[in-house]
Amino acid sequence: MDRFSVLPESHLFAIVSFLPFKEAARTSVLSKRWRHVWRSSKNIEFDERCFANVDADREVQRQVFIDFVRQWVQNYQEPTVDRLSLKFSLPPNNPRVVENCIAFALARHVKHLALDFSDPTWDVHDLDDIAHPTPFDLPLSVYNHPLESLTLSSCNFNVSEFKNFGVLKEISLCWVEMKESTTKALLAKCGCLESLSLRHCWDMDNFFCVRVGELKLKTLVVYKCRFICSYFEFEAPNLRCLRYSGTLPKFCLLRNGGLDEVDLDFGHETHGNESVSDLLGQLIDEVNPMRALTVCTYMLQVLPMGEEGIGSPLGITQLTLKTTMHDYEQHGIQYFLKNCPQLETLKIEIGSHARTRIINYTEYEAPCAEVQPEHMWNQNTIIFSCVTQTLREVEMKGFRASPNEIGLMSYLLCYGRVMEKLTITVSSQASGRGNPQLYRMVAEKTRDIARTAAPNLQMIII
Repeated sequence: MDRFSVLPESHLFAIVSFLPFKEAARTSVLSKRWRHVWRSSKNIEFDERCFANVDADREVQRQVFIDFVRQWVQNYQEPTVDRLSLKFSLPPNNPRVVENCIAFALARHVKHLALDFSDPTWDVHDLDDIAHPTPFDLPLSVYNHPLESLTLSSCNFNVSEFKNFGVLKEISLCWVEMKESTTKALLAKCGCLESLSLRHCWDMDNFFCVRVGELKLKTLVVYKCRFICSYFEFEAPNLRCLRYSGTLPKFCLLRNGGLDEVDLDFGHETHGNESVSDLLGQLIDEVNPMRALTVCTYMLQVLPMGEEGIGSPLGITQLTLKTTMHDYEQHGIQYFLKNCPQLETLKIEIGSHARTRIINYTEYEAPCAEVQPEHMWNQNTIIFSCVTQTLREVEMKGFRASPNEIGLMSYLLCYGRVMEKLTITVSSQASGRGNPQLYRMVAEKTRDIARTAAPNLQMIII
């Protein structure tokens, strides 16, 4: 008999409520007693896409999903629901399903509500074609409910009604039109708001020229939104986390104290030169000081082109590089190692070249252009203070055994005098350079370097 078998049912209900909905459903096969426990989960997710079947007609799939939701709502016995998420495209075709789900959640005092009516076929990477119809209006009954978090995707809302969301702490808006006036009104009416996330929104004129009293906002996420004017000005004295992905705007960020986490991704940009590099340097200065920074391949390629650079060394202790380890990115990696003298943790996330825009090499003017990028880690080597004095942990994900990957890893092993841990996760995808078995074999060979240079280093290969 396992230990779970002696627990009362109330404890089992609590356990499944902490699991993602699909994982909770899988507990039904554990034993006869567990068969219906998941149906008492307080964390409910109705996702039409989980019922997708390439061999079935879409309308048939939708009907199966609708029947499942209807049966669930009718048979649910618990008095309260903590979280309900509904993902259902084309809601006007079956409005009763949506209305019943919302009424069901509100009647059970739901705290976290997520409604996603977007079409899964929409292109999330095309900023020029993100304005899609939002055919469903948020029911008035939702505005009068004391929610703690609200997520709306492709769903109309009346911001004037947000005055009743007195305890709302998190709001996420996706695939909707967002004007400056809407944003200001939203922030003014939700006085307890701590997290604001905007994804695939459009017509955001001078959107981030926003100053609204004493905001409690701690987290701001702007992901692939379309601006009419690319100017980013936001006053949030308590802001601690900023994540931005999209085109490169001019930044003006007003807050008190440093940021805990900054993630910048300008992968939609295609051109780089000295003036753009200087703009990026000013942006880094604007968000400094910060504890952790994540940068994209575009920044690694363009930042070294300018003359001004970053105004003063960064005090970050954690740096994440989203890179393809292309030749053109190697100067940028050195650029950050030079400017982060207190770095303790370095994470290198190696992605695919498929969606990476490489800047034209004829425009590339790196500070040490006389050194070929592919030789930067083993010829005329520059020893950075962070590598020898503060860097304690390195994590490399998506290792494909390219010359640049091997060169950087060997450099860190040779000069990382205080490094305590190196984790290498090999890529699961085959490429022109080989397959996962070959990647692992190459990674294993670096153990010899580690034993010589850092005998006390903990090295993990996954």
